[in-house]
Amino acid sequence: MYKLIADIFLTVLVISCITFLIMYLPRLYAWICSFKKPEHIVNEKQNKLAFLIPARNESSVIGDLFDSFEAQTYKNFDVFVLVKDENDKTVEMSKRINAKVYVMPNQTCKGDVLDFSLKHIIKEYPKIHDAFIIVDADCTLEKHFAEEMNNALASGRHIVTTKKIVKNYLSKNKNANSIWSCCNGLIWPLIDDLGNKYKSDKNIVNMTIGTGLMLRADVIKELGGWPYRETLTEDIELMYDCVLRDYTTYYSPFAKIYVEESTDHNMTNKRRKRWLTGVVDSKRLYMKRLYKKRKDRHSKQNFYFTTALLPVFSFVAFLCAYFFLTLFISVVLGLLKNPFALTFFWLSSLSFIILYISFFVMSLFCILADRKNINLPFYKKIIILFMHPFFYMEYIPIIFRAIAGSDNKDWEVIEREESLFKKG
Repeated sequence: MYKLIADIFLTVLVISCITFLIMYLPRLYAWICSFKKPEHIVNEKQNKLAFLIPARNESSVIGDLFDSFEAQTYKNFDVFVLVKDENDKTVEMSKRINAKVYVMPNQTCKGDVLDFSLKHIIKEYPKIHDAFIIVDADCTLEKHFAEEMNNALASGRHIVTTKKIVKNYLSKNKNANSIWSCCNGLIWPLIDDLGNKYKSDKNIVNMTIGTGLMLRADVIKELGGWPYRETLTEDIELMYDCVLRDYTTYYSPFAKIYVEESTDHNMTNKRRKRWLTGVVDSKRLYMKRLYKKRKDRHSKQNFYFTTALLPVFSFVAFLCAYFFLTLFISVVLGLLKNPFALTFFWLSSLSFIILYISFFVMSLFCILADRKNINLPFYKKIIILFMHPFFYMEYIPIIFRAIAGSDNKDWEVIEREESLFKKG
């Protein structure tokens, strides 16, 4: 009887793996397509751009961003800095780049200050700006960033996403590259190179990330500001609404923005909890409307790619349940001195190995896709390759807590890695 039960468990595991592989094939194909050379478009028109910098308590890091504004090859832009306190040091610092500062004391989320500032800009500077670009204060811009964003407007798409590069990888400061910052940095090639690049080519809605994000002025005017303020991830709300409103998106790998990763494990997990809580809440908010939107082939593609995490969540949840169930059976049989205890322990181990290999393959693709920007010794890349699957497994309890709604949903201040480019 135990042999029959073990065979059933093994069959269920195999069928589940095959089912998930079939469901995930379009994403795997997108990964392969990420190595295709991208097309570089050029815009003959010099559009007027507006940069929006949410900067709540960011004076320790925003100086690097201001330096990168001064180094831009494209000069036809304005900068708007958005703070919470009029006594913030950022206000005085903003003067050296002639930035306009908006103060919103009662902001409760990033969406609040974006909505507040956009409404003021549209009113105070009507018909001046052709597009608005959101950049987080701890980021820095590659010198051609504004130029490439202007080029991207020639695509005719409503919204533009950009290439994120982890500044920790490029820092000469040895303390900037902990195992946590190195592992978490792989999220960006996963989103950009392995995701948005293919989706942009196929005119599928990109994953919109709230830094290095450009929206055309007509989109902002139609929205009446920034209406995405229901969750901690206003950018994910935007992504889903793009599907509902038929907004088109474009990914520019040539518009490069440098992002910061925390070197502290606890701070990294704090960021991941906040992000995943927002992702789960956004799904709940939009899922019914997204499902109803599925009519033609293109809308079904949008639905699949914007909800592609659902089969991943389901498969990982299955493997976790399978692992603990077979391990429990193995322990019980072991206490009873039943020889099939080893068989069920093997089944439990097999489910863990499958999970590890799945994350290992993903890690390998991320490193290969972003190999030119991961400026680390070869041995460290190997360490990251084998450690990242374990790091990624930490998402499992975070996801379960987010689904259960047990995580804090307040917009908390995140500690920054101060001026990584200037150290060392």
